[in-house]
Amino acid sequence: MDVLTEVLNSLHIKGALYFEVEAGQPWVLVNPPMHLIGAFMLPEVEHVIPFHIMMDGEGWVRSDDDTAPPIKLESGDVVMFPMGSSHALTSDINNWQGTYADPGFYQETAAKEYPFTKVKLGEGLECAKMVCGYIGFNARPLNPLLETLPKMLVVKEHISDKGLMQQLLLSTLKEMRKSTASARHNVTKLSELIFTQALRQHMESQSENPTANWLTAIKDEHIGRALVLIHQTPLKDWSLAQLASECGMSRSSLAERFSYYVGQSPMQYINRWKMQLASKLLADGMSIVCVAEHIGYSSESAFQKAFKRTVGQAAGKWRVSHHHNNAQ
Repeated sequence: MDVLTEVLNSLHIKGALYFEVEAGQPWVLVNPPMHLIGAFMLPEVEHVIPFHIMMDGEGWVRSDDDTAPPIKLESGDVVMFPMGSSHALTSDINNWQGTYADPGFYQETAAKEYPFTKVKLGEGLECAKMVCGYIGFNARPLNPLLETLPKMLVVKEHISDKGLMQQLLLSTLKEMRKSTASARHNVTKLSELIFTQALRQHMESQSENPTANWLTAIKDEHIGRALVLIHQTPLKDWSLAQLASECGMSRSSLAERFSYYVGQSPMQYINRWKMQLASKLLADGMSIVCVAEHIGYSSESAFQKAFKRTVGQAAGKWRVSHHHNNAQ
């Protein structure tokens, strides 16, 4: 298992598909920021990312709080907004005029037992079909992905090859129309695949113009090795000297290069990742005493102090709130 997959597995990714859009020329689709509706869409997670799949046709998309130019979407493309910003899609690059629906509309839609709604836009002949959904996950204690992603992320030709992704999507849509319970599981798996593919494509695009962040750190010869070691054996009693030796670097070189890419020292990262693992175990229902022992703390009180210092919330409170959400 690679580092990216390991991190994704720790985030409690959830997914939801709520809208199947049929758009006739001309059309404009304006979406509110997630701080207004994210809690309705996926109440059990801390951070919500909206995404749109262009099933058929084409259009343009832009984020409302970004200076980047609009991007053209074609059949098979997926666009997501990692920061949860408001955004718009349109059939005419020169026309972005529109308003998003009242948040109450999203609340009512999400409250349905099997939330799935068909939406029609425009007045002309049908020219585009889209599926709109949401990906959610926990942002604490350590989510190294969020700060590395742009405000708008486009995945090109994601489903056009008639492969697994397209078949899963079509199967999910079919089941959602039938209101089958298994569709929710498919939606979560679909969301994981979409998000993972988006990250991998983003990593590849950055290889030509590398910037210092966690995703490019994975591909660095030495820091990538350090991250692999940390994530393969996170509960090992690592020292900076030992980690540096296994990466073929001096302690000072590793500390400097690791901080350059990741934004924190190796030991800070290790400690925060241990708390990430602890938070997942607590959310899964493990007792605080067992979690403390599992991740290597000599006493429950020492773990409690470290957890609250890192996460900003007592371990018991985290366990109650997140275990309840995961059990829903």
